[in-house]
Amino acid sequence: MNVHDIHSKQDAAMMAGLRAAGSTIEPPTSLDPTTMAVRAVRNVRRRRMVVAATASVAALALTGAGIGAVGAIYADQQPLPGTVKTTAESTRASEPPASASPSPSPSGEPDAAPTEYLETGGGTLPVLPAVERGVVEGDGHHPYILGGLWYEVPPGGWYAVGDVNAGGVAGFLEPEHPMATSFDPDPLDMSIDDLDATLELRNVTDVADWTVPAKDSGATTLDIEGADLVVIEQHRRDGKVRPATIRIRSGAEGWIIETRFSADAAGDTMLRNFVGNLWLKDAGEPDWYKPQFEHPTLAKIERGIPAGWQKTEHNDLTFGVPEGWTSEPTEGQFSPGVEWTGTTVTHVEPGIDAATLELWTDATEEEKARAAEEMTSFERVYVQGGKPGGNWWSQTMSAPESQLIDVPGADYAEVQLTLNNVDGEPDYYSASIYLHQEGQGENLFLVVDFDGGKQGWQDLHTFLGTLDFRR
Repeated sequence: MNVHDIHSKQDAAMMAGLRAAGSTIEPPTSLDPTTMAVRAVRNVRRRRMVVAATASVAALALTGAGIGAVGAIYADQQPLPGTVKTTAESTRASEPPASASPSPSPSGEPDAAPTEYLETGGGTLPVLPAVERGVVEGDGHHPYILGGLWYEVPPGGWYAVGDVNAGGVAGFLEPEHPMATSFDPDPLDMSIDDLDATLELRNVTDVADWTVPAKDSGATTLDIEGADLVVIEQHRRDGKVRPATIRIRSGAEGWIIETRFSADAAGDTMLRNFVGNLWLKDAGEPDWYKPQFEHPTLAKIERGIPAGWQKTEHNDLTFGVPEGWTSEPTEGQFSPGVEWTGTTVTHVEPGIDAATLELWTDATEEEKARAAEEMTSFERVYVQGGKPGGNWWSQTMSAPESQLIDVPGADYAEVQLTLNNVDGEPDYYSASIYLHQEGQGENLFLVVDFDGGKQGWQDLHTFLGTLDFRR
């Protein structure tokens, strides 16, 4: 799952502010796994991960396969800037929000009389009509988590703002937000309190005195399993947006969510889809939830290279690949790397559409042409050359995809494993592997992709069993 609490070292693909031309990417120089991942992306065969944005930074085209697909939806992004608040301050965590004459329709006119009422928080409210559960675009759900609340931002390249990983606060800007791609002031100095975020979420604990508005106040509710209070207050139109406040309480824990979607039918649908994707961790995954990314636990690994597999070596690391795979050298950041490619297709990425390419004002026609091409990806093993010396790696303890394994001759071996789904069905396994040879040995970074079926799961374990770092 993709959550605020559990980010991995692979968030290279969503580094805000990078330009469209992959050849110009210059990652930070620190020798951490994210740096290695970015450099690996730059140095292996071309693969695209697009970030929708405004005209100045419309998309990101990266080289390499395997890294971007996983890291793109992780929320461990640098904070982005926003406008200084010009409207009334959002309700803060220290006090329950008050609604000034909420009205349930985008135009300000009352909706048709709802047919359902629900008891919530000791009162009764009409149920927000026309809410569908689990509406997403693309391959499946990729939620965030704030405390025990799981939520999803609308599709289309939204930006995290402020420190979304700490303090019980999360915020996002829609791509069209005036400050979504600005770097003045410095985004590192910004917080949610400095701007009108399109989505603002606060995890709070002073919720015992929360009350429910009157039944005829215009507020609505929704059934969220595990919540004892849900109040949705849609406020009067404010320029081109229609603010709304959502309060959710589960026992001693609460959430205040401020939304600023457009004041039209599309914004109203966006609000309903947003609340329809909310669920509480303690209540368990709802039936409609189909995750795009899962992190399966590795089974027992048997050591040795089986019959029919090819034995190879790179920078003291011995490993095997299935018969029929082919290899080619890659540039590598610190020493030459190698990429082995199989015959089984893992996934196909469509090319970038013409409308998006028109926004790539700083990309060449050749770069646009390459980005428009459909990209077929195969099973593969990529080994990024490292340097001998001390261990570069340290485990991301809170990341569920991080698992330590035993590799002969290695004093550190970490696997970060993700199963990528399409429409709720397994598509392919992608693993990032961080190895350090014992003593003052080599530091290596590997990207491994196998098919998402039973054979791919078996081959992934077989490959891990072939790793041998003994001198």
